[in-house]
Amino acid sequence: MKTSPMSLLTAFILAGAMGLTTGCGMIYTNIRAPRSYRTATSGDVKTSPEDPLVSAEVCSQSILFLLSYGDMGYAAAVDKALAGRPNAVLYDVKFDMKVNSVLLGLYTKMCTKVTGRAAKL
Repeated sequence: MKTSPMSLLTAFILAGAMGLTTGCGMIYTNIRAPRSYRTATSGDVKTSPEDPLVSAEVCSQSILFLLSYGDMGYAAAVDKALAGRPNAVLYDVKFDMKVNSVLLGLYTKMCTKVTGRAAKL
């Protein structure tokens, strides 16, 4: 069976349009993006050299564009980082986001990572 040049051109244009509209790689995506968020500094809270460095990562996942679950929010990451420290505040926070996507987003995992120091109130 012979393929016409016009049908090949149409297929390439369609594939290119799909690639431009997805915003990510068509087969696999692995993105890390630093973010910023207004947080307390060492001048805003009573700090100590013994303040522990805490870190937490929270993720959400999506499967087949039909099912999404998880909480990748900043507040969830801070709550997890301060778990077991009810009277603490996080300061000098670093906030990063990571996205992994496979096959046009049929499976996607998005994570938020928070790292900072925990000061006692």
